[in-house]
Amino acid sequence: MSTDAAPDRDPRSRFVHPSPVHFDELDAMAMLHNARYAVHVERATSALFAHLGWRWELNAALNPDQFHVVREVQVEFLAPFRGLGCLQVELWVEKLGETSCVYGFQCFSEAGVHARGRRTVVKLEPASLRPARWTERFREAHAGLRRAGSA
Repeated sequence: MSTDAAPDRDPRSRFVHPSPVHFDELDAMAMLHNARYAVHVERATSALFAHLGWRWELNAALNPDQFHVVREVQVEFLAPFRGLGCLQVELWVEKLGETSCVYGFQCFSEAGVHARGRRTVVKLEPASLRPARWTERFREAHAGLRRAGSA
């Protein structure tokens, strides 16, 4: 079991989402199944967008930054999350490019850090499905989530 505690960071540069772990997410050894970590990170990302004031819209023109796809997810598993409970998912911005955003994440509980990694998304233009620039609103909202030394 990892003894790494969640790092103490500037509260302005972090977003932490409590994500309940349910019985149907456990494997035969009563551990959170490895594939479920990405789902918890996805839920935390949706909660972050809601926290920043965005709503999911059927018409992408009303919220153009919601029209993005996941390019890559990297996960390093450090220690099992056992049983039911609340997994804390911390998100931050590692890199904000013209058309992509790399979120760093860490999944932890009182027992320590269970997983960490990166999730890269690319904004698309709805008609062409080609990469498109993030809006200034997106850039400004994410500026506070950048860690010192991040791009």
